[in-house]
Amino acid sequence: MKILKNKIENYLDVDPFILDRNIKKKKFLDIIKHQLKHHLKNCTNYRTWYIKNNFLHPNNIKRYDEIPFVPSAVFKKVELKSIKNKTKIITSSGSSGQNKSSIAIDDTTSSLQKKCLGKILKSTLGDRRIFFIADAEPNEGFGQMLISARYAGMSGYLLASKERNYLFKLNDKNELVVNQDIVKKLNSVIEKEPVVIIGYTYIIFDHLIRNKDIKLENSLCNKYTKLVHFGGWKKLHNNKVTKKEFNNEANIKLKIDKNNIMDVYGFSEQLGSIYVSEGLGGCKVSNFSHILIRDPKTLKVLEDGKVGFMQFLSVLPLSYPGISILNDDMGYVSKRTFDKNIEQIEFKVHSRLDRLELRGCGDTLPDHYYI
Repeated sequence: MKILKNKIENYLDVDPFILDRNIKKKKFLDIIKHQLKHHLKNCTNYRTWYIKNNFLHPNNIKRYDEIPFVPSAVFKKVELKSIKNKTKIITSSGSSGQNKSSIAIDDTTSSLQKKCLGKILKSTLGDRRIFFIADAEPNEGFGQMLISARYAGMSGYLLASKERNYLFKLNDKNELVVNQDIVKKLNSVIEKEPVVIIGYTYIIFDHLIRNKDIKLENSLCNKYTKLVHFGGWKKLHNNKVTKKEFNNEANIKLKIDKNNIMDVYGFSEQLGSIYVSEGLGGCKVSNFSHILIRDPKTLKVLEDGKVGFMQFLSVLPLSYPGISILNDDMGYVSKRTFDKNIEQIEFKVHSRLDRLELRGCGDTLPDHYYI
């Protein structure tokens, strides 16, 4: 595994978005082949599934679309673990009443995830900045072995900060209330220097943007200030709040350039791999990942612009077989450009399939496809 780890670490040294597409494909597929062999050797459930479905031997894989995918819902029902080392269990932020995915993360995989996340954030945000976090400061209870993806995800983003300030605190009822001292600090620096305001989408919207107790006195943000938000869209969609409305209200409240409002897409089964959209643009695919859109009925790869299941490929997971995931979101490739043989891909999420549990991908997949 050490050789494979070194391969991944070396690959993570490349620029996240600038790499000849032929070089990316060669290096990416080489790592994926070694990953497949590693997981087939060390994860019994994965090996049984792989053989049962008669997938290509890793050595014979020559294209992205030949890489077998695991439905994300499988992680809700089956333990998939490819190492014997001590791990911590990351759980997804599933809806109430639903089973949650459980993903085993060891120190090596966690280190790779942090490196990948850090590279993408640095490319997106630039040098380390002062962070104003739309949440309460975590206490010691968050350091437990069994933690939710919300706090695991937040800690990863904070690696890009040089100073952390929490805009809220908890009252006696464990409710978020405004930390006025930090709001005053935000008011004092927001025009002078580029800061990052960051948090979960629904918390930023409900507790920051629409919170009348938070008054920002600035006439205009520093032009390099960023608003970064992730997760929690379901709650906003239930209230008929669109991405355009979110951006408009954020622009009015924070005086921030709409193109500096960054919506981050990611999911628990592939932590560390994130996809950032700017303004109303699509989510950008880095060199450390790849995306394919598959037809809901045939599972064949669709052409750009057509909506289907999203298959995500990642070089990162070593402790569990999460290198190729077909998740519960529907989406489409919204933009694909080539400049000096550098391919840049953007996608947009169309909808999420709820209440499908283990079926996850609807009735499309045959029973034997599940582990």
